[in-house]
Amino acid sequence: MKRVILYIQQRLSLRLGLQIILIITVIFSVVFDFLFYRSKQYVRQVAIERANQLLDNTVVRINGIMDQTEAVTNYMAAVSSRNLYPDSLLSFTRRVVTNHDFLTGFAISMEPYFFPEMGRYFSAYTLRQDDTITTVREGPFEYFDKIWYSSPRSQGAPCWVDAFDDYNEGTLSARDILTSYCCPMRDASGKFIGSVTASITLKWLSEAFTGIKPYPNSSAIMVGRDGTYLVHPDTAKLFNESIFSDAAPESQRDIDILGKAMLAGRSGMTQTIVDGNEAYIFYRPLERTGWSIAIVCTESDVFSRYNRLLYTVWIIVGIGLLLLLFFCYQTVRKAVSPLRQLAQQARHISDGYFDEPLPPSDREDSVGRLSNSFSMMQRSLQKSVNDIRTANSQLSAMNSQLSTALQLKMDIAKQKQDFVLDMTHQIRTPLNVINGFAQVLSANFHEFPEEEVADIISRMKSSSVSISHIATMLAAKSASDVGQKPKFRFTDFSCNALCREAVASIILKHPETVDIRFVTNIPDSQTICTDRRNLLLILSELLNNANKFTTEGSITLEVKDGREFVVSDTGVGIPEAERKRIFTPFMKLDIFNEGVGLGLPFCQYTVRLLGGEISLDPDYNQGSRFIITFAQRVA
Repeated sequence: MKRVILYIQQRLSLRLGLQIILIITVIFSVVFDFLFYRSKQYVRQVAIERANQLLDNTVVRINGIMDQTEAVTNYMAAVSSRNLYPDSLLSFTRRVVTNHDFLTGFAISMEPYFFPEMGRYFSAYTLRQDDTITTVREGPFEYFDKIWYSSPRSQGAPCWVDAFDDYNEGTLSARDILTSYCCPMRDASGKFIGSVTASITLKWLSEAFTGIKPYPNSSAIMVGRDGTYLVHPDTAKLFNESIFSDAAPESQRDIDILGKAMLAGRSGMTQTIVDGNEAYIFYRPLERTGWSIAIVCTESDVFSRYNRLLYTVWIIVGIGLLLLLFFCYQTVRKAVSPLRQLAQQARHISDGYFDEPLPPSDREDSVGRLSNSFSMMQRSLQKSVNDIRTANSQLSAMNSQLSTALQLKMDIAKQKQDFVLDMTHQIRTPLNVINGFAQVLSANFHEFPEEEVADIISRMKSSSVSISHIATMLAAKSASDVGQKPKFRFTDFSCNALCREAVASIILKHPETVDIRFVTNIPDSQTICTDRRNLLLILSELLNNANKFTTEGSITLEVKDGREFVVSDTGVGIPEAERKRIFTPFMKLDIFNEGVGLGLPFCQYTVRLLGGEISLDPDYNQGSRFIITFAQRVA
């Protein structure tokens, strides 16, 4: 031992190397401890954010389906109360389940003896089983005390009910546990007449939730209003145990606090012991149901990568210190001349002046070469910094372009989806009218009075005209999109005669409260030279729009000043904030109104091709007034 100490004392390079290593080891230990402490905090925060994000995404997904379920159910409750016919109710339930694949069942159940001819029970029920959709009239069984019927009846408002077993012997029943959204149905006086119920399987909610795996050994649970497990990795605990009865003795207090927080509808995170392991539990409420969902992540999972990194770093540090000891010894041994110039140059760079070239050294020894190499490194570093700045600038510009393109693509996709949905509705409605009346006429044609047959035929013609109008608008929009202009046939014709024809083509929706009038200040002999067919289409479109939105008052077509056609009404008018968008294709101020949002764009496009201009009168406040102005005066 004495020989070793003596050897070290006699070797300056070795002694300096050991001193450097000792200092570096102390510094590294302090720095690494601090860095690993901060890293652990960061890993923990990332784990919390990751789990919370997954929970939030899952809640958003589940709430999205629930929002759709509520919207469909509330809408069907309103529609069904106006179409209280047994066959219609059966058709409604089947249509809803067919069009919404996330729904397992849909039922419209009426109060006792609501349809006397049907007896005490009438419940129209459609159930999805695998790829089969079955629609039946339920009964007879006492569904009036079922939770999905009694809850909206007693509460007097729509509500979600706890999961329940739908099985009823001898009836059409789902094989899985269901949860339902129930909406009361009322007549015109507000009296409760039945319940509309949309059902989702708990299995679907479980699959949407248990797929959350932020870490390999993490698990997901969902509890009901009383803490009973609705989703749990151990299926034996479903509906048999609750979060309060399942806790280990050492974590009972923490689990009790967690369970109360979840049942109270709060969000958060708690740290406790689960199955003998430290774990983090992240939870969120499903507010409309009173349920709560949670992710359980063990601490070993959360910090597994951190621990592996810790072991790897310490091994690398140990090897690095040994290597550093060797190189320190070699460097000190070869340091035979002052290093002032190199130190001065190093300080110059450390002060931030690396973009100023360092003067070359004329020394040929190791220090000189080191200095020259240092200078070359500085120039290379400056070039790299400039290259990185240029690349960052280009990357930022590309990211901006990609972001703009992505947003445009998303906007186009959303507009396309909305248009397809609206188009489906607009075409389906008149087709249903035609199909329904056709079936009625084919089955009982000779039993109807002539005036009813005439009325039915009139409605069928009106529906076919609606479909034809939609097709015309779509064809015109398609032609304009590809730059194909319509072929015009310019002729001279009477303005007054054309306007009277347009007025005569309108069938008032509210003839008892609305008048349609034609006003002119020019003689019948005066004519205009333009395309008669397209001008008639434009005037008819404007009059039809006025007819749709006017429930009382008047609709007026006026020829003014020898070159203006004015269509005005006393309807609901157009809000000032929406006036700039009315000529935008596919834009509808109310998605529930008829049409596909192409009428006004078609009018503007065609009027401009004919040499005129169309505008909305901003000073007219009794409804809407559209003014078509041609450059030429009528002859």
